[in-house]
Amino acid sequence: MVNPAFPELWDANHVDEVTAATEAGADAVFAAMDRQFGHTRWRVVHTDFATPDAFLARLALEDFEEQPVTIQMALQGDLTDRGARLALRPVVDDADWDALQRLVLVNLAGGMSAGSGATPQIGEAMVAAWRTRAGAQRFHLVVQNGAPVAYGSCAVAPGGVGMIEDLFTLPSARRQGLATGLVAAFTDQLIAAGCDVVFLGALADAAPKRLYARLGFRPVSLTRVWTRQAAAGD
Repeated sequence: MVNPAFPELWDANHVDEVTAATEAGADAVFAAMDRQFGHTRWRVVHTDFATPDAFLARLALEDFEEQPVTIQMALQGDLTDRGARLALRPVVDDADWDALQRLVLVNLAGGMSAGSGATPQIGEAMVAAWRTRAGAQRFHLVVQNGAPVAYGSCAVAPGGVGMIEDLFTLPSARRQGLATGLVAAFTDQLIAAGCDVVFLGALADAAPKRLYARLGFRPVSLTRVWTRQAAAGD
């Protein structure tokens, strides 16, 4: 994926589905990255269960930094809980996108205090990039007492796969069943759209994985993001 409009976003500029299993193949991947990603200082690779071990080893050798692992989880059977009854609002107009951005900035502020490297500018770019995908990826806000307090998105992927992504609830609104309600609402939407299976991703070092497991999601595979800043002249 290449998007020069958002040079600092890893999600907007990365390679995935790498099949290179030889030194020459890895060299070709890195050379292609330098050609395609000249607009950004980042080199970003997504890997999964199908990525050759030889290429993973090469990433480590080339000083790519492995980011926290994501557990890909699939719903097995019906949800065990449907959470709170939500006032769910699709993100459709400028006011909605502004409200979403405010929540994203709160979300990233927690990461900034933990040293993640996220900045308010990254948050603004994230929402701008999401807006370009609106339609294919549907974003929603949860509203309480007239104010947005949570958000999430869902999308239909090829092969009848439904994806739930980008879940966040304000700390002040947690432990009220809102995240569970979002998962239930998105699951309903995806099944109604014809999806045969519903996936979501959970960071291996974060608490939400326990919630998703209780709801009936089971671990299927691990995915990773590897990052490196390009050397001067690349």
